[in-house]
Amino acid sequence: MPPAPSSDPTFNAEALKLLLQVAWSDDVLEPQERDFVAKLGPAWHVPDLVMSVLLDHLDRGKPLPQPNLALLRTKPDAVIAAAEALMAADGVIDGVEMDFMDQVRQLLGR
Repeated sequence: MPPAPSSDPTFNAEALKLLLQVAWSDDVLEPQERDFVAKLGPAWHVPDLVMSVLLDHLDRGKPLPQPNLALLRTKPDAVIAAAEALMAADGVIDGVEMDFMDQVRQLLGR
């Protein structure tokens, strides 16, 4: 489990939104990825309401809320490390996920 990118639960919630975008970039959310996210949120002190909304979106296949990239750009390396850990959670890193990680790095200025 990667360490929280920040001591700020709001920042961590935004990072988690981005991680979900990474996990879902291949249009499949593997059970291992969902479990990872479900454990990661409380470990990062993401508010229960935010977790509930995010997991509900995943479970229903609804579009996910967009992360606040301006906020995430303040600590891009921590966010990228967490995204890479999530991507590896299902044991498979495919080309779509790699392409998405490249986009994440670009969006975060890396």
